[in-house]
Amino acid sequence: MRNRVRASLMKLPLRVRLSIRYFAIFSFAGVLLCCASYIMARRSLYLALDHELEEHIDDVRDFFKAQDLGSDLDRTRAGVNTEFEVKDDGKWLQIVDDRGQWIYRARRLMAAPHNLPAASSLPAKGIYSEYAVGQKQLRTLRRAFTVNGRAFVVEEGITLTKTEETLAVYRNGLLLILPVIFLMAGVGGHLLTRRALDPVAAIAREAQRIHDGNLQTRLPELESRDELAHLSATLNEMLERIESGVRSVRDFTAYASHELRTPVALIRTEADLALQFERSNREYREALSIIGSEAQHMSSLLDSLLFLARADAGTEQVKHEPVDARRACMQAFEKWRPMLQRAQIQLNADLPANPVMVMADPSNLQRLLTIVLENAGKFTPAGGSVVLALEESQNRARFEIRDTGIGIPAADLGHIFERFRRGSNAQDANVHGSGLGLALAAWIAERHRTTIQVDSFPGSGSTFSWTLQLAQDSWNEAGAGDNHANADRTPVGFARA
Repeated sequence: MRNRVRASLMKLPLRVRLSIRYFAIFSFAGVLLCCASYIMARRSLYLALDHELEEHIDDVRDFFKAQDLGSDLDRTRAGVNTEFEVKDDGKWLQIVDDRGQWIYRARRLMAAPHNLPAASSLPAKGIYSEYAVGQKQLRTLRRAFTVNGRAFVVEEGITLTKTEETLAVYRNGLLLILPVIFLMAGVGGHLLTRRALDPVAAIAREAQRIHDGNLQTRLPELESRDELAHLSATLNEMLERIESGVRSVRDFTAYASHELRTPVALIRTEADLALQFERSNREYREALSIIGSEAQHMSSLLDSLLFLARADAGTEQVKHEPVDARRACMQAFEKWRPMLQRAQIQLNADLPANPVMVMADPSNLQRLLTIVLENAGKFTPAGGSVVLALEESQNRARFEIRDTGIGIPAADLGHIFERFRRGSNAQDANVHGSGLGLALAAWIAERHRTTIQVDSFPGSGSTFSWTLQLAQDSWNEAGAGDNHANADRTPVGFARA
């Protein structure tokens, strides 16, 4: 049953659920306050009655002492009757001595015989009790005192009629107040819920206005520094990420279509021209060479796009294992030496004589070297040079590729690793590219827990460098000599134009 009620409540709107909870809390607090006030009022009235009873018994004791009663039983009875018979209006008094003999008994109590306990059985402060006499309810105090060597037990009573009537009036007043309390609890719960949820509703309205056409819009920043302000700030951060992602997708689509349009158009043009007229073998070979070159360019572009797509999706795996960095650099050197030689660019390699084992992904390390070397060769004019260097420093291997190319403007240095971003001087140098290479390089470096450092000045060339952790244990297992750290560095060679 409780689960069904809870399930039903959970189906209600949050505003209704909060209003119900506020109403329940305020109502419970109001009822609790009424009950507490009634209990306190009743206790106060009874304390006043008890105090009055104590004063009456003190008066009886003081009368006995003042009249020197107690030694003579008959004289005591006569004195008490004379004193309290006249003052008996509204009082309920009984007195017995330590032998159980009646000294005085009010007329109101004659109809209800009631034996009083022995003086020795009563505590010093007496005993309070309640009982009915006819239609009246009495609250009494029984207490003992000793005068002239004789103990007496006194029972003094007060009717509870006026007290109960006062409590009834007070109780009825509280019952009349309860509907007002419930009403105020409902109104207060509604107002508090509205006050609490209005900022959330405002944030929701603002969020509904944001779509793919105005993702730059942000939610209002709250100055309250509470959970709502944190929610607004969190949503704004999420919007920034969404805007960045959407912008990246749009740029990706726009640049990909732009870069693919040119080679596709060239391929179609060359194919159409080749098919329109009879041509010589040399002309067919030239057309096929252009088509092959553009197809290779498209294949490289698509490979980069697919790599970035896998990286964004988190499916591109990077497995770290001991890799010989010197061998990887040699492979990259041998691959690019003939290409740069045809471009009349000198390629030098400054590598250690012994292997340098690092923790890396072999294929991704080779791709990183290829990207940076290709970039260096692309932006280095004929007659320039490129240097590929590797060295060990503080348990890390440092890769460095220097060129004497056109350099990178200072305004572009902070953006060269962004996708589809190319230097502002690339077009002037008639350098073509997709702008994806350095973005791929930065991703690979990040997955190897390193960053690519760039030093460049326009007209003076650029230097790209990064470091990787050495794999000393793996190197020792591979059988390296103890003199590995002190090995001499030897230049591998270079290609001349």
